[in-house]
Amino acid sequence: MAVMKMVALTMVGPHEEMESVARRIVLSGGFQPMPIDFLINDRTLRSRITTESDNPYDELVSKMSTVWRVAGEEIPDPVPIPLDSGFSYHKAKRLVEETTRKLETWGTRRETLMEELERLEATKTYVEALSALDMKPRELSEAQFAVARFGRISSDNFNRLEETTIDAPILAVELSRHDDSVWILVFTVPGYKEGSQKILDAVYFKEFSLSEITNRLSSDDPLKQVEHSIEFHKRSIKGLEEATANILNENRDEFEKLYSRVYTMQRVYDLCKGRGEIGGMYVLSGWIPEDTYLGIKDSIERDAPRTSITVEQVKNVASSGMRIPTMLRNNKVFRAFQDVVALYSVPSYGEIDPSPFVAITFILFFGFMFGDVGHGILLWLGATYMGKKNILNRSLAYVMKCASCSSVVFGLLYGSAMGVEFPEYALWLSPMHDTDELFAVAIVFGIVMISVGMILNMVIRYRERDFGKLLFDGQGLAGLFVYWGSAVAIYVSFAGAELPFPVTYLWYVIAAVLLLTLFRDTLARTLLRQKVESESTALQVFEVVHNLMNYFTNTASFVRLAAFALNHVALSLAVMLLSKMMERVWGGIFLKILVLVLGNLFIVGMEGLIVFIQVLRLEYYEFFGKFYRGGGNVFKPVTWKKDRSFQKF
Repeated sequence: MAVMKMVALTMVGPHEEMESVARRIVLSGGFQPMPIDFLINDRTLRSRITTESDNPYDELVSKMSTVWRVAGEEIPDPVPIPLDSGFSYHKAKRLVEETTRKLETWGTRRETLMEELERLEATKTYVEALSALDMKPRELSEAQFAVARFGRISSDNFNRLEETTIDAPILAVELSRHDDSVWILVFTVPGYKEGSQKILDAVYFKEFSLSEITNRLSSDDPLKQVEHSIEFHKRSIKGLEEATANILNENRDEFEKLYSRVYTMQRVYDLCKGRGEIGGMYVLSGWIPEDTYLGIKDSIERDAPRTSITVEQVKNVASSGMRIPTMLRNNKVFRAFQDVVALYSVPSYGEIDPSPFVAITFILFFGFMFGDVGHGILLWLGATYMGKKNILNRSLAYVMKCASCSSVVFGLLYGSAMGVEFPEYALWLSPMHDTDELFAVAIVFGIVMISVGMILNMVIRYRERDFGKLLFDGQGLAGLFVYWGSAVAIYVSFAGAELPFPVTYLWYVIAAVLLLTLFRDTLARTLLRQKVESESTALQVFEVVHNLMNYFTNTASFVRLAAFALNHVALSLAVMLLSKMMERVWGGIFLKILVLVLGNLFIVGMEGLIVFIQVLRLEYYEFFGKFYRGGGNVFKPVTWKKDRSFQKF
């Protein structure tokens, strides 16, 4: 369905061509590198292959980020840009050094000033605290009977420190607070110096040396001296930022273009650095979707005429034992439900992707169990809010919004709004008045759902050329006939309907087909000439009985669709009755409104969660159990985007 066909792509070529090829592959966003050991089994040859571990472009990207860091601006987001084949590492390094030579010096100076400014602000806090106690800075640093430490710690860690040192010879004194930081003095006895250091390290205490602080103070008015130094450092930092900002504004387009070019080469090298190198030739191999490869094949062959390209089909690769990654591609509606499937397991390569079936049935079943116009709208608003606040990820928020729309539709069909039923306005059924019909529809949904699962299982067996299980297995054609035949026979028996022949004959045929499933392996060997390993008779009998029981238990499980539809009405009635009872007490109108609001929110939140879980249960056990295996590896291509947390400032 949506599992994309993959090919194993291997390229061997010279350095200048391989970088061009890798650059195009990175921008395509659809290539997952493969270990070099998978390609080359010869140990002698493999020992001659060298690989790179460090990326030289990391340093260039870091240097380019200095331009914006010194100017006090956010580092811009790089954009993919085409690069000519002559843009090599040496050329990139020369351009970056020419651009950042002066700015890098300014950046180093700015960082030094920032560190010094932090120490000065710590000194100011220390001097102010001691002045309030009428003490001089040197008194603590030169103390002989106690060891004093001064520094900063977070509020949470300060609380932890106080709890930890209750029974230890340590005293932590709070001096001041700023945002989430607490400036403290820590005292301990000389014999417990090492022990106190371990405790302080555990709570991430940042210490400022008291001896350095006191040595820096030379005037009679140390506070004034420190404040003067702080102002000088702030002016110096601001001057550097303004000078850098002027240069940046004059050359912004050029700097951003160079930054994007270097960043692009960094991503290219990330893809290439796992390659093998032998005799000046580079080896690059990995998985790529077939349609992505066909889209870039001609351009690769044109740009890399000396590069050898080998494409292996999956059927040739699978025999090596390498697990082929799974890449799913669905439309917008079905794509969000891939995460619902992944909660169970990712499809293995070549398996049917159940996402489209899950999308349709999930929306249908949720609305069936939670049909209410008002509650559906509240659920949609809640899902939208949690999606915007990142409480729910984007796909799950989309799933819940689809489910809430289904609730609104079924609310119209049921004639239900905010827990109140209006049977006269029902477009289809009223749960409280058409209970029998509701349960009958739930059973029909179950029969259809289970039948689709068995048909998908037969499709898989056909792909695997396992015709024995396709025809004679309890989950195959024989099992499907037994299931449908039993459903018809039970309906005729209970509903009093008539068939062209006695229903007893149908039971005889069902029993005969069920007996065929007992001899599944024997029939596959004799009639289909298929090589099948025989199972013990006891195991085959158990499997037949198990399948027969599953037909009924799985179908009966779908009764929960109708049961939860009734449960929704019952909960809503309970809230309405409770709110009506509030009219008899003092402040009844206010309490009634409060009960109605809280009660409906509870129904939307709690019952919505329960219905969500119940729908998942129907999907995972009653549906997936018929055909789905899972256990796939997610396709993880090298993409152009990269985490740039190391560049933050």
